[in-house]
Amino acid sequence: MRDGVIITRPPPGLAPTMAAVAGLGWRPIAASMLHVEPLSLAPGTPRPDAIVLTSGQAIAAINRPAWHDVPCYVVGDATGARARVAGFTHVVMAAGTANDLGALLRAALPARGLLLLAVGRGYGHDMAQGLRAAGFRVMRRCVYAASPEQRLPAQAAQALLAEQVAAILFYSTRTAQAFLAALNAAQAAMLGHVVAVAMSAGVANTLAAGPAWRNIRVAARPDQAAMLACLGEAR
Repeated sequence: MRDGVIITRPPPGLAPTMAAVAGLGWRPIAASMLHVEPLSLAPGTPRPDAIVLTSGQAIAAINRPAWHDVPCYVVGDATGARARVAGFTHVVMAAGTANDLGALLRAALPARGLLLLAVGRGYGHDMAQGLRAAGFRVMRRCVYAASPEQRLPAQAAQALLAEQVAAILFYSTRTAQAFLAALNAAQAAMLGHVVAVAMSAGVANTLAAGPAWRNIRVAARPDQAAMLACLGEAR
């Protein structure tokens, strides 16, 4: 029975997505394609005028009670919800992409103060450069490291080869790249029966450069609700 949905995002977002997929009547299959290692923020990091988050993975490192009143500008709703749960009281959410977040900052902070851009290792260079060009002082700090998994988890690989997978969810370009790199020839051949659901056009372009899919669907908005809405087209 082709009722499986592979979910490639890492924790902590993996668990709530699996619950949401199950709630729609699908069989969720965990296949986190990135291993995330938290890194520490230096104790002497100065208090910023605003915190900028492109991923919820950064929240643990910057979660200092003395900073909970610092305005926290985040990429989208899911990261915003996690920031509020962590204790931040002034959370402003962009529409879901790094470009949206940069535009929000330029519009909301005309004073061009000191920003703490908390990102993963290898992320955020373009955003930092753009914000500096707009007149902000930017502290770009790497607070986690994400490395690709080298092979598909056993359950996902077995379900794919048994023709039990209807769709695969991809929330970022890096998870899409890691998934494609981990495939063997037999697994890649099965994607012609599977719908790929991409959070953005950029993710879809990455997937389109790999093996042939049954279809690639791009979410109408870069959020989970729009991603899950695409599953109706996978039946």
